[in-house]
Amino acid sequence: MDFKEEVNRKKSNQGKIIIPNVTIKSKSGQLRFTDVEVKAHHLRKDIFQEGVVTAIDVILSLGDEDKLNYDLQWYDSIGSAEVVRSYWANRINQDVARGKCGFVYEAGPVEFKAFRGNHIHIPSDTRVINSPEYAEWFWICLK
Repeated sequence: MDFKEEVNRKKSNQGKIIIPNVTIKSKSGQLRFTDVEVKAHHLRKDIFQEGVVTAIDVILSLGDEDKLNYDLQWYDSIGSAEVVRSYWANRINQDVARGKCGFVYEAGPVEFKAFRGNHIHIPSDTRVINSPEYAEWFWICLK
């Protein structure tokens, strides 16, 4: 899948962003959702104009549908990254970030899944999405 296919999928969904597969892998288990409609929540009005959809909107949209619960946390910095200034999914359902453990994400074409290109270090509240083939949040602990 390439960007052109993402654009075509969005067009075929009448301009709606519908992600075919969304997965959340946590300490407590795994959740899978299909055909998730993602709507803009305007979390980062300081950066984006109204209507821009970001990766974190996936979590917020699932929360709107009562499919999960979450808490967001603003971070000015994280570890050695001195300037982060972003919202992060600090809790999804019962799993809460602690120490060097928490949720990270990736989104895009399936062919670049699992650290083969889609896992980029852009906070989810500033990662604009068009109509990715999948989105995944997973629990990770850094050494």
